[in-house]
Amino acid sequence: MEARAAVTCAECGRSRQVSGEIPDEYIACFARVVSEDGFVPRPGTAPTLICGECLRGYESPGTESRDDGDAADRKLTKKSVT
Repeated sequence: MEARAAVTCAECGRSRQVSGEIPDEYIACFARVVSEDGFVPRPGTAPTLICGECLRGYESPGTESRDDGDAADRKLTKKSVT
C-alpha cells in the first residue's frame, strides 16, 4: 500500500506530493521534496511549513541568517586578500 501526503507552503500554497510504498521510499521522497523546494518550519509557534521562496521574505537585513551570511562573506574576503 502506498502512503501519500501533501507538503504545502502555509504562505503561498505551493504544494508537493510525498509518496512511497515502503518507509525508505517515503522518507527519500520527502527529503527530495524538501531539498528541491526548500521547505522549512515557518518562523513562529504554528507547526507549519513554508517553501524556500517564502523563506526569503524572512531573511531581510538584520535577521540572524542574513547577518551570519554577511559575516561569513567578510571573513572569506579578508582571507583571500591577505
